[in-house]
Amino acid sequence: MKHDCNETEPLLSAHLDGELTQGDRQRVELILEDCAECARAFDEMKKLRQHIGGIPYDTMTEQEKNEMNRHAESNVGASVGQMLFIAGLVMVYGVGAYLLCADLITDAEFAKSGEANDKVPLFIRVGVPALIIGLGILFFTVLFQRIQASKADKYTDVEF
Repeated sequence: MKHDCNETEPLLSAHLDGELTQGDRQRVELILEDCAECARAFDEMKKLRQHIGGIPYDTMTEQEKNEMNRHAESNVGASVGQMLFIAGLVMVYGVGAYLLCADLITDAEFAKSGEANDKVPLFIRVGVPALIIGLGILFFTVLFQRIQASKADKYTDVEF
């Protein structure tokens, strides 16, 4: 089977994690049967994962523990930063959207002056708040999906 070993290598890792579709898994298995270089790389990855997975925290050196803790601290900082950003965005977007929508829906300027020129058309009074609410729901849905996906992504620390 013709293939490029460099393109197959990321699939090997995904195959070990059980994250390939059935078609990709079958393709990788065929490649492993035909290509000795890919099969050797796959075996090395498998052995490396078994060794790394079996290292208990107690037997790690001080330097390894410090490196692990430093990585965890940077993740905590990123999480706190994300939460503060989201909280600020909710407050600014929420209050601004509320004030704009309340002003449009109640047609506040027309209520104050009573002049026909100040009257906002109904499609604007209903449409703009609908757009703002829809955009907010869409934004926060995508944001939370991305945050959940980034936490579950096993390949964030993979370097090429």
